[in-house]
Amino acid sequence: MMMPPRASLKQRQAEKAKRQREYRRRQKDARRPSRDDIAATTFLLIVQETARVGNWSTFNKILDLVTARLVERGFDKVATIRAIDDLVEKYEIGWKFQRKPDFEDEAEA
Repeated sequence: MMMPPRASLKQRQAEKAKRQREYRRRQKDARRPSRDDIAATTFLLIVQETARVGNWSTFNKILDLVTARLVERGFDKVATIRAIDDLVEKYEIGWKFQRKPDFEDEAEA
């Protein structure tokens, strides 16, 4: 029995893109937060709580571990520290991460 010919790379990529669009639509319809949504919200709350109680030494130890992990993954150490410091500074002064207008529009309906 002969195997059918394998789809071309372009066809496989198109099918993968279609599956990803469908997956994202299902996630959005279910209003299920992504890994990034959870991480961003967690980080924001940790910064806010640390600022509230003033326990910066523990926070900085954790950020040292985060920095080390990111550097292990290939990110530049100085750029990583700058990026984290920038986020912490913004969160401390009340900055919120990007809104998701699609969710807000649906929630109002």
